[in-house]
Amino acid sequence: MARLGVLLARGVEPARIAVVTFNREAAGELKARVATRLGLTFPGAEAMEVRTLHAMARQVMLDARGPVDLVADRTPLLRAARRRALASGATDSPEVTVLDAHLSRAKVEAIEPPPEAGAALHAYRELLTARGALDFDDLVAGAADLLERDDTLRARWQARFTHLAVDEFQDVDAAQLRLARALAGDRANLFVVGDDDQTIYAWRLADVRRILRFTSWYPAAHQVFLATNYRCPPGVVDAGRRLVEHNRERFAKPIRAGRDGPPEAIGAFPTTRADWPMRLARLAADEVAAGGRPCFLARTRTELVPMLVAIAHAGLPHHTPVPAPIQAEPVVTLLADLRAAADGDHPFTALRLLRRARGWDRASPDDALGDEDHAALDALLGWAVPFRDRVAFLNAADLMRDRVAALRVPDAPIELLTAHGAKGREWPLVVILGFEAERFPNRRALRDAIDPVRAMEEERRLAYVAVTRATRRLVLAFDPARPSPFLAEMGYRPTSGATTER
Repeated sequence: MARLGVLLARGVEPARIAVVTFNREAAGELKARVATRLGLTFPGAEAMEVRTLHAMARQVMLDARGPVDLVADRTPLLRAARRRALASGATDSPEVTVLDAHLSRAKVEAIEPPPEAGAALHAYRELLTARGALDFDDLVAGAADLLERDDTLRARWQARFTHLAVDEFQDVDAAQLRLARALAGDRANLFVVGDDDQTIYAWRLADVRRILRFTSWYPAAHQVFLATNYRCPPGVVDAGRRLVEHNRERFAKPIRAGRDGPPEAIGAFPTTRADWPMRLARLAADEVAAGGRPCFLARTRTELVPMLVAIAHAGLPHHTPVPAPIQAEPVVTLLADLRAAADGDHPFTALRLLRRARGWDRASPDDALGDEDHAALDALLGWAVPFRDRVAFLNAADLMRDRVAALRVPDAPIELLTAHGAKGREWPLVVILGFEAERFPNRRALRDAIDPVRAMEEERRLAYVAVTRATRRLVLAFDPARPSPFLAEMGYRPTSGATTER
């Protein structure tokens, strides 16, 4: 915002400034800041172009080739393409989530997909072409292609803006970087903001090396480190700094606290007792009663489920984008199937047969469900065991569904998020769940990684983001028998109820 104010003070017309970011929420927030912070001093500041990268790409595509039919969610098409490939004789095909990743790499980074994905991705392209549509990867990569190939189009867009600012630059993928560079041209008027230590979206094809190499593309660039953390108490800042300094792919820079804070800013919560979620729910309730805002963070959505259940049982209003097991789409579908099925079998037996009839079997090559959906279905079947008849079970499920829905309140002081979803946010009290070996860092992320060393560095950056969301107190919840290796890297060792400096 300061950079934009300087440009306006120098007489740059607002309409000649473009600011791009990554999602509509961030773009909306930037627009609001321009209006409230700059609008009074610089009349007309609202004429500044503030868009997401995808919105800017769409404008380029509209300018070059007219209206664009965009497929916002390509998952259903990928499912249909996978079924078509298998029906046409393909002996095997990756799951839809894997196909989606291969597709993005092919479009964004021009990486050839493996042979086993070829038939399904070919079928996907046919389905997309038949609709005359593009997906989000086509949008940005296509706009970058057009600007790079068409001299007239590129000159028109480079003349439109004299200054380009890119927010959260550490998150750009290869196509987004090409788009930004094509829009900026050769002028020394590209301004980027980013934190290499918060590059946490490799699964979206972000790569920390892009921000680290910025000065190799623009040797005259002036680099400014914002080294003071005003958000977190000193203990949290120091722990986060010690953690992320174990990474090699980063800028060497100081990280220091900009304010005082409580000496015991970090605590540990052992999860060895079976009632640990209910105890943490009480902690959240006490925090709310004192006027605070607690947030529970976890590495994956599945690891939030025990807390979601405990908070629902405690009757605490909360906000989360993560569905409770009773709200998961396959669970809703299976409950509807159970209502329509002939009565007779025990609810557990009936649900198991209906699940199998749907093809929702982890061992089936046709199963398109992910781990979270299967975990929700497992929970549903387990919950059905004590009920003697179908009517009682369905009535209980309806009551639970209504109770959970009533407790989901958008502005509730208690929040539950994944660590990825917490980026850019802050809370007085942050509880990180599952701060354990093989959970944080995530075993599957490391196991499936092409480069496990770089994957571990990203897991460390993700932990750094989670840790530095706390403005007053940080609580790490884990089994002391198997703490995360990140705990030692932060300079602590596990004890029964607190973190102790090594």
